[in-house]
Amino acid sequence: MSAILNGGIPPGLTARGIAKSFARPGAKPKVDPHKVLHEIGIEVGPGELVAITGPSGAGKSTFCRILAGLERPDAGTVTLAGRDLGAVPAGQRRVALMFESYALYPHLTVRGNALSPLQAPGGRLAPAEAQKRVDEVLELLEIRHLGERLPGALSGGQKQRVALARTLVQVPDLFLLDEPISHLDAKLRHKLRGEIRRRLSAQSAPSIWATPDGMEALSVGDRVVVLDQGRVEQVGTPEEIWQRPASARVARLLGDPPMNLIEGTLMRAADTLYVTRRDMRLALPPALAAAAARHGTDSIILGVRPDGISFAPAGAEGAVAAEIYSNEPFGKHAIVTIDLGALLAKVKTSMAAAAALGADGGIGRGVGITFPAEGLSLFDGATGRALAGT
Repeated sequence: MSAILNGGIPPGLTARGIAKSFARPGAKPKVDPHKVLHEIGIEVGPGELVAITGPSGAGKSTFCRILAGLERPDAGTVTLAGRDLGAVPAGQRRVALMFESYALYPHLTVRGNALSPLQAPGGRLAPAEAQKRVDEVLELLEIRHLGERLPGALSGGQKQRVALARTLVQVPDLFLLDEPISHLDAKLRHKLRGEIRRRLSAQSAPSIWATPDGMEALSVGDRVVVLDQGRVEQVGTPEEIWQRPASARVARLLGDPPMNLIEGTLMRAADTLYVTRRDMRLALPPALAAAAARHGTDSIILGVRPDGISFAPAGAEGAVAAEIYSNEPFGKHAIVTIDLGALLAKVKTSMAAAAALGADGGIGRGVGITFPAEGLSLFDGATGRALAGT
């Protein structure tokens, strides 16, 4: 499967049909290989930031290592700035790769690590400009005061920022950031997402940001690639992927909490099409009903975002019966988990609405819930692919 990004922009990076397999543990090489990438293809324009997201093992790091020249693909081609990289060794590709594992030089200080790529043969900056650039990046990442420390004296989050600084100071043809802020505290992650995105977008080189955090991918990427099990599930703008997930797999990866997925069966009564599950019966809005009728399947998965579910009195007309399983206040909002009968679903609601459920969060209490007419998604029960969304 090939996913093409941003086809209308003159390509800075083009990867076509990238496939990669590794030998399974205990198996003979080339007899029982484990395929980690299945014909992946992307285009990233100059100055464009593409976020690649997916669960652990999806192939994000392997794809980045292939682009950097640290792994050889079994098939496919990579061109960067109009140059075929097939026979170009890693050290000559002009790719700035931030390793997930940091890979710092233990004998160099923080400043020395950040400066090291600018002192390598072929560096594009004069010494004074290189020092100035290092100072700016260390200040941006709030580690300038640690400049003379060795990596052994740093915390994990500080080491990650040093590795990030070593990448951001460069003037490459391609930036590759593999989980660049995953080990930072929440406040610093929130700050640096915007700062790093702003810095990368101001440069002419294309950039790829790999992260298992779907919400992080949506917040930093001009476009987002969703990978799962080495295959591209969806490519699009953050708005497209959020509003219209292409599959149940994509829906499970995005959101805080992610979309609730309710497996059910379609049933028609008079002129109305319903989703049924045990004692639950929910009328589909016209757009989803029409899509389900066209598809001709009875087994479906209904996707409902947690912030689209509302509470109603138990037994209220049109409400679905549920039981409060847990109630977690987070300050600005609360996450209430409800039991729909052997199925737990999340409701994102206001603190006031959560408090109104009763003492001890209303745990064990029966309530009614209502689903929105807008914002629902429908997926094929067998394949998980989207039928439609509103």
